[in-house]
This record gives sequence, structure tokens and C-alpha cells, in this order.
Amino acid sequence: MNKLGLTPIRTVRTIASVVALMGMVLLAIQRVLTAVLGMAQDAVKLGLARYNNFTGRFAAQNFPEDKKLLGLLKEVQGILPQADTALTVLLVVSIVLLVVALVGLALPRQSAHVLVAVRILKWQPEVSEDTPEVEGTNLREALTKVGEVPLKKLAIPAAIVIVISLVIWMLTGVASKVEQGNKGDELAGMQAKALEYIQAQRSYFAKTKKIGSARALQLPDSSSTDMFDYKISATRFLATSKTEIDGCPAGSKWQVSASTKGIFSVELSLYRGTPKDTSCVKLTPDYKMLGREKPAK
Repeated sequence: MNKLGLTPIRTVRTIASVVALMGMVLLAIQRVLTAVLGMAQDAVKLGLARYNNFTGRFAAQNFPEDKKLLGLLKEVQGILPQADTALTVLLVVSIVLLVVALVGLALPRQSAHVLVAVRILKWQPEVSEDTPEVEGTNLREALTKVGEVPLKKLAIPAAIVIVISLVIWMLTGVASKVEQGNKGDELAGMQAKALEYIQAQRSYFAKTKKIGSARALQLPDSSSTDMFDYKISATRFLATSKTEIDGCPAGSKWQVSASTKGIFSVELSLYRGTPKDTSCVKLTPDYKMLGREKPAK
């Protein structure tokens, strides 16, 4: 090995570099697969929502292609939790490999003793002033030598490991907060649009004693955001969710229906409807109170 210039320390650093490369490759694969999994989850939710209405159920019952597609969506839905778990394991493995590589690069001499002790490496008994005496080292001796490492040397890899862990934790927390914030903004925006429809309908009815269309109310008849599709017909405001929101399935509908009642004295009646799913109701607990006067305390 000396002819090749591979001393124990150089060999340990080479191994650590290879392990670091493996860790980075696995981490990159994990991030790509996580993005793919997210798209797959959205596709499954949208597909199942499509087959959860009348036309979808009719198609699944009468057309072989739709029936096969529905079965495939259900199979993929059953696999998604295992895929999520596998990605978590892959993330942990990649982090462990990076940590091991950092320790090997920071403490090559002590790592050489450990590798020899556990019989991963075996050195020829040639010893020079620049190479550690690792031949014949047993595990107890290796651990003893590792224990003799000054705290200053251990502080560097320990600090690196802590920093990496903190960065991953912070990025995960920030991503979660951003996602929750986006959901909150979208839900608030949906209710604001419903309230705008209620106020515009009331104002138009007060002037004409009629129910106004989107054009009459000077509102867009359709619009869309990342989370909702909006439509305003002759007598209704409708918001349909495009994705699953905290357990509330994609395709859930919030609406405001306008009608008139009375013969001699015509009055405007507004019905606020929410999805029946309890998860959806929890998202907008005050939806049915939009535009209503709050009771006096």
C-alpha cells in the first residue's frame, strides 16, 4: 500500500469521502422521490375525488377503463404510506452516512483503529513515523484510543453534526409553517370571496329586488387559486377544493345560494352550505355565520 501512497490515514479519508458521496447521492434521491411522492398523493386524491361524484361512479360502473383506473388509484393509495415510511428511512440513512463520513474525515487516525478493530480493514505491519500502529489492534484498545482523543478534536465533528441536524430541523419546521400559513390564507381568501358575494347580492337586491348574476354583481364568473376553483352562476357562489386540506378531501364544496321568498313582500334568502365531512367543517367553523349579525353579548 505504501507504494501507492495509501497510508492508513489516507485510506480512511478515501473511505470517508466515498461514504460522504453515497450519503449525498442518497439524500438527492430522497428529495427527488419526496417531490414525486407529493405529486402522486395529489394525483390520487384528485382521481378519487373524480370518482366520488355521480358521473364518476357511473363511469366506474359502466366503463372498463374507468373501473381499472379506479382500482389502480386505490392500490396506489394503499402503497403511499409505505412509500412515505421508506423515504423517511432513506433520509435517516443518508444523514447517518454523512455523519460517519464527517467523523472519518475529522478523526482519521482514531477511525483507522476502529476499522481495524472491527476487521473491516487489515494493515501490513509496516510502520513509519507518519502512520499509526494499527496492526493487531483489538476493539477494546481501539475504543481506549478513541477515548483518549482531546475534546477539541471531537468538538469539530460534533459541532458539524449538530449544525446539520439543526438545519434539517429548522428547514422542516419552516416548510411546515409555510404550508400551514398558505392553507390558512387560502381558507381565509375563500371565505372572503363568499362574503363579497353575499354583500354584493344584498346590495343588488336592495336596488332591484332581484337576484344578480356574476355580471350584474360585477364579479368574475369563474376564477382559480392553488387550492380552490370558484364559480358564480345565476343564483350561487361555489368554491371547490382542488387538493386535500388537513383531512378534508379534494372536491369538497362550499357554497352560498341566493333565492327569494314572499309574494307581496319579496325578501332575499341566502343559504350558506358547507361540506358534510367533519374535517371540512373544522376548517371553516364560522362559514355559516358569514354576513350575519353577531348576537349581542
